Amino acid sequence: MAQRAAVVGVGITDATSPRKQTRSHLELCQEAAWAAIEHAGVSPAELDGVVVGNIDGFEGTVLGGKHITRLLGLGTHLPMVVLNTGGTTGGNLMQVAARMVRAGTHQRVLCLGGPTFFGVRDLQSAINTNSPMIVEQPLGMGGFHMGAFAASAYQARHGTTVEDLASVVVADHQKASRNPYAHLRYTLSETDVVEGTPLSSPLTQPMVCPVSTSAAAMVVASEDVAAARRTPSALIRAMGTSSDPYLGGGKGDFAVMENLAALARRVYALADVRDPRAEFDVVEVFAPYVHMQPMQLEALGFCGAGEGIDLIRSGATDAGGDLPTNLSGGPKCTNAGVAGELAPYAYTALQVMGDAPEAIQVPGARTGLAHGTGGSFFQFENLAVFSQLTPQEQ
Repeated sequence: MAQRAAVVGVGITDATSPRKQTRSHLELCQEAAWAAIEHAGVSPAELDGVVVGNIDGFEGTVLGGKHITRLLGLGTHLPMVVLNTGGTTGGNLMQVAARMVRAGTHQRVLCLGGPTFFGVRDLQSAINTNSPMIVEQPLGMGGFHMGAFAASAYQARHGTTVEDLASVVVADHQKASRNPYAHLRYTLSETDVVEGTPLSSPLTQPMVCPVSTSAAAMVVASEDVAAARRTPSALIRAMGTSSDPYLGGGKGDFAVMENLAALARRVYALADVRDPRAEFDVVEVFAPYVHMQPMQLEALGFCGAGEGIDLIRSGATDAGGDLPTNLSGGPKCTNAGVAGELAPYAYTALQVMGDAPEAIQVPGARTGLAHGTGGSFFQFENLAVFSQLTPQEQ
């Protein structure tokens, strides 16, 4: 029988550089999984499925998820689904788990996203395999170059300056400095960003995400299970995925996120969201490159074309603003691959449950939007709308 699904438990580990990590990939996954189970108030014996993310090639293993889940200490016979959708893997984990619960075949499903970059000897070579073999791989195009396509197009369309882009970085680092789980917890000035090491114009090193190591996990359960909790859960009101053409040449316009805008309209309709700026209390978007956050805010209907940076500069997206966005610091300050893609969903669920880290919790948050994206030119998108489900409402 079809039923509604909710997030009832979340676990996030603190993040650091792979060069400085003191815990193994397995230990990070164990910590996140057991934290989510404890937060959910369930026992391992009550779980009836695990959805684990595993990007073959990036992780230096084949189906490493099977190896990890056998060593979590949750039992050796727990049914498992391995999800590999490239850069969108983390963002799709919760959606797969939610569909299992909605179908009525599962009651409690653990989704697990571990650090992705731990096993790659040459990360740039691995990223380059995302590019179309005939057109782009021979050019040696990598992540920075692909990111710069949209940044340059956005600049040309709206007259955006490097200082404008730098202001977004400054805001993200200020937020991350308050998040105990973030990797880059230091603040920057606009000058620091503008004078950073050039990568691919207009991007400088501080304008792109770090390579982080961390893990994240969530327990997705049926509404009946959520009803038994004494504390709020995060009801998944609506969710969806979409895709653009695989080849960069098939994209209609690099200066606007048309695919995300189309997905937002569909998900908003499912959730009966009519005024996104007024209805969302908190937002987490996956924006590993500086230009992505303002473009995403525009595509999600929070402001007009070319107005995303002005919205961020205004303070509206800060803590205390009317649209708190990426209070975690976002992937700009922490990106552990699959774990990084799952993080927007984990933080948004924590926010509407009232259980986010105290320094970044939005008081009274009841409705949130979580976003993920991936692909050579970020042509694959996923979204979910969460609402607080209190024991009284259940």
